[in-house]
Order: sequence, then C-alpha cells, then structure tokens
Amino acid sequence: MIHLQSTTVMVAIFGLMMALIVFLFTRYYFSRSGKTDYLKKIEVANNEMLYSIRPLLVEKKVPSKEILMAVTFSTAKKYGVEQNDLYDEFSLTSDLINETIANSFLTSDEKLEFCSLLQAIK
Repeated sequence: MIHLQSTTVMVAIFGLMMALIVFLFTRYYFSRSGKTDYLKKIEVANNEMLYSIRPLLVEKKVPSKEILMAVTFSTAKKYGVEQNDLYDEFSLTSDLINETIANSFLTSDEKLEFCSLLQAIK
C-alpha cells in the first residue's frame, strides 16, 4: 500500500513539473510572436507615413514639423503602436531622400531639387 502511495506522489510531481515546462515554453513562444507582430505593425505604419508624405513632394510642397507630428500621432493611434517607435523627422526624411536618389525616372536636377526640399524638414 505504501508503494502505491509513493508511486502516485511521484507521478503527481512529474506531472506538475511537465505542466510547468509546457507553460514556460508556451509563454516564451507566444511572447516572441507578439514582438514580431508589433514589429510588423511598426513597419506598416512607417510605410504608410512615407506614402502619405510622398505626394506632397511631387507637388514640391514641404510639410511642416507640426504636420509631421500629427501624421505620426494619428498613424501610431491607428496601428496601436507607440509614437516613439515610429520614424522621427530625421529617419523619415532620410528614407525619402534615399528613395528619391534611387528613383531612375528622375533627372539629376530633379533629384537634387527634391532632396533640398526634404532637407528643409530636418
């Protein structure tokens, strides 16, 4: 009878240890996937900010810093991310300058003109 009780206790302890291991593994896995989802949201939000500002540059208009802050705030709210995680003015203009320089459909003079417009934002 004592042998049966000790076996039952050992099985119970083993079961609890395995449940704890499964819990920790599952928690770790889902916390990593949550971070990945958040990073994807940030990437989509940053791209949306770039796409919303790009048409202004085509018309040779430069948004003010207040407008950029408003776009950043509303985009962060729309995607449920922190405003500090999105592009700041420097990163935004740097990416736009890079896209402008890489554009093969613009002449060199047009590229320089757009880049000088973007420098006004920095």
